[in-house]
Amino acid sequence: MLYQINTEDIELKKIIKEKCGKSFSIFQRIRDNNFGSQRYKLLKISPDHEKIDLDNFNDNVFLNFDLRLKGIVYYFRFKNSEYVEFCPYYKLTFQSNDNQFVIQTDCYTYTFKIYNKKKHKKFLTQLYNFKVKSHEKTLE
Repeated sequence: MLYQINTEDIELKKIIKEKCGKSFSIFQRIRDNNFGSQRYKLLKISPDHEKIDLDNFNDNVFLNFDLRLKGIVYYFRFKNSEYVEFCPYYKLTFQSNDNQFVIQTDCYTYTFKIYNKKKHKKFLTQLYNFKVKSHEKTLE
């Protein structure tokens, strides 16, 4: 689900917490070695979003992924507006090649540019592990 954020939205935070779980504390991140991802550049969103036109935008849009217990969350800024995308792991699919990383959520497909292949491989391993753990918990 892609939402535009203008101010501190408490209702949206509740929805994100319900769908993807709460954010980890700094101690949990150190213990589990979960510091999110490297920086990725957003190249394309499909189907086209009415407020986000990356083809006619000259600046770069960068973001990092936040892995949570039940889903993935990422924030990005486009033309002075901040957006958040979140998706539970069971609705998330992804694929990766040498230069691009593609994530398909429940509504949109995002294409990202990979800058560091070694860190990207580490992030994919973490993403697989979180997805498997989430699936195991739903089976219990």
